[in-house]
Amino acid sequence: MKKIFLSFIAFILLSTVVFAENFPPIKYKKIGNKGKVSYNADTNVWSDKIDKKQGNYFVKVKGFGDFYDYLDSNKEFAFSTGCEYEFLYNDKLIGYSNKDLNFYELQYADGNLKRVKLTDEDVKLMLPDFKVLKVTDFSKKTNSIKIKKHISDLDIVIINDTDKDLSNYVFTSGNAKFKTYSLNGFITVLKHGMIQFAPEGDEKNTEDWLILLVR
Repeated sequence: MKKIFLSFIAFILLSTVVFAENFPPIKYKKIGNKGKVSYNADTNVWSDKIDKKQGNYFVKVKGFGDFYDYLDSNKEFAFSTGCEYEFLYNDKLIGYSNKDLNFYELQYADGNLKRVKLTDEDVKLMLPDFKVLKVTDFSKKTNSIKIKKHISDLDIVIINDTDKDLSNYVFTSGNAKFKTYSLNGFITVLKHGMIQFAPEGDEKNTEDWLILLVR
């Protein structure tokens, strides 16, 4: 009887989730595998417009694990971003890290790549169609936050502004309906309810949960 009950609960959890699309609806030029970007050191401008004669461009290729490397025009290793997703925004190259749950501006100078973390205000300006939540926005007493959902689907991104490791966190729910993506901190809520953002496979230790109360 107990096994039947647990199986029923598992079915309910699975039936309320629409499983991952590749990437969330970020409306900027994504740099995909074998994508090319150019960089102007004088103006500090990144672009997807390539002039092969000048040779100031990079090609994104598969690297180690989920990461990608960038090769220069001579097919030599130039840099790795340490991010799973990169895109162009306002002449800047932006990367998102699943490990950190943060966005970075990627700056290149003297053959070296520098990552500058974006603030939550930067992310709000960059992604105006998303509800941007910081980990410290959640109640310290209940680990929860209340969110109002209107008629349309609600896109949310959680930014980790703490030292806590959230790299293995996933979204689950018993009554809400949502989409998840390859980028860990992103979720699109389709139906209101309670959604847990918690360590994968650790449903008992509720102290580590972050809880979205979507109404």
